[in-house]
Amino acid sequence: MIGAILAGGYGKRMKPLTDKVPKALIEIRKGLTIMDRQLMDFSRSGVRKVYILSSYLGEEIEKRYGAASHGLELEYLKEDKPLGKLYSLRNVIERADGDDIVLRNGDTISDIDLGDFIEFSRASRHDITIYTTKMRSPYGIIEISGDTVTKFVEKPILDIYMNAGIYYIKRSAFEIVNMEHQGKEIENTVFPMLAAEGRVGVYRDDAYWIGIDSEKDLEDARKHYENLLDKEYGSVREIYSGKRMEVRSYTIFKDKTIDLPEGETVINLTSGEICISGRDGSVLPGQTVTFTKGAGIRALTRSTMEVIRAQ
Repeated sequence: MIGAILAGGYGKRMKPLTDKVPKALIEIRKGLTIMDRQLMDFSRSGVRKVYILSSYLGEEIEKRYGAASHGLELEYLKEDKPLGKLYSLRNVIERADGDDIVLRNGDTISDIDLGDFIEFSRASRHDITIYTTKMRSPYGIIEISGDTVTKFVEKPILDIYMNAGIYYIKRSAFEIVNMEHQGKEIENTVFPMLAAEGRVGVYRDDAYWIGIDSEKDLEDARKHYENLLDKEYGSVREIYSGKRMEVRSYTIFKDKTIDLPEGETVINLTSGEICISGRDGSVLPGQTVTFTKGAGIRALTRSTMEVIRAQ
């Protein structure tokens, strides 16, 4: 299995930020670029080689990362001008040596558990699996009763799943990809053809996701990642730290573990399911656990929890 990042766009809607750097190298936190986040996802999921599919200012990407970064072997396929995702994917297939491909758009960021996505996709009967997430309305919503406004909801999450731009492509789909198509993009050529035959599946996820298409999107991403630290097990965010108490929010990916030191500690699980060493059974959302001895925690599914510790 290999990874591939589509990073060839001009980033016209992000000018002047993209006058001298490609969109993939825009920082979402000091020293942390969009591509850094994507390479971290690949590295944590067990992928060891990633193809960077570039065009506009692609040399800047190669200059930053070189032949290896984040524990990954990197190879660059640079086009003189963007030729479309279909052409780029074919380029990767030529070099894949029959391996499955995890392909992702280079202008999206997500807190996805990519390892779980890969595990799910491998076990699926489908030739292609698409990462999907619920769509956020671009507008505020008004609820009405008759001719009276009853409620305002600012840009709510809709009960509609959208294509989030990460794809697991099995080698069984390569023949279709390499066929002649009327179009340059996989979304309106390969995907509809395979979907008509029931060969495309979905992976549903509610983790944070954003496509960076405007300065407002970038502002939202910077706010989200401002004090969030990526870890091998997932991530941690410091909420409060004082003389007597600290509060942190943890996200732990499936089957990953963390160790909490000794001290008076309260855990409030907000999503997922975890096991705590020395405690029978598992902990479910809404449950609160208090202990004073150190503990090892393993996530049975992707889990989020708030941890309050006495200093």
